[in-house]
Amino acid sequence: MASRSLAIFLTAVAAATTLAGAFAPDAARHTAARRGAVAPLSMGLFDSFTKAFSNEEYGAPPDAIKAAARHILVPSKEEAEAVLGEIGKGETSFAALAGQYSTCPSKSSGGSLGSFSPGTMVKEFDEVVFSPKTKIGEVMGPIQTQFGYHLLVVDKRTGGSDWY
Repeated sequence: MASRSLAIFLTAVAAATTLAGAFAPDAARHTAARRGAVAPLSMGLFDSFTKAFSNEEYGAPPDAIKAAARHILVPSKEEAEAVLGEIGKGETSFAALAGQYSTCPSKSSGGSLGSFSPGTMVKEFDEVVFSPKTKIGEVMGPIQTQFGYHLLVVDKRTGGSDWY
């Protein structure tokens, strides 16, 4: 019984070797045949799946669009313009003025809002922060939102486009 199982096994191995050789490219098959070995099995269908999921043709995805900004939030347009006048004098830093005048909790960190993506802030704010016309480091405003009037400075923008 054991010899019969061994015979069946050897027959299956021989058939698999012959079948594998049939799928090898011609040059590989002839070279393998001369050496008495068979080239690795290469099946177009499965190779296509592997290639499709390997993502070798594409680079890494682009960085997410983000910005880092600081702001001073005040309740009225008049106050915003008064703070803007203080900034224009150049005697006090934006961070110090944020600590002095802003009604936002970010005033404790100089008005810094950290890094955020489009859609995180209110629409009016996002339109200025992510606008190609807004220059990095330039004070913008006053900008009216549901919270009051903002003076803002975009510190950094990344990802998404060449216009930054």
